[in-house]
Amino acid sequence: MSAARIAVPDLVSNSYFPAIAAIALDFFKREGLDVVHELIFPNYKACHRAICALAAQALPARNIV
Repeated sequence: MSAARIAVPDLVSNSYFPAIAAIALDFFKREGLDVVHELIFPNYKACHRAICALAAQALPARNIV
């Protein structure tokens, strides 16, 4: 099984901190999920990449056009 990837456009925003912290603290692993975060900047590239190439399985709702 491949890891689910969460695309984030920066590593300092309060908006993405909960997901990054959950990955770092193994919350997903305790639930049996393999999740990693991937920095993709700027955020429109993350959306485009996720839609066109299925590069990320989760994106923050505010970044979806």
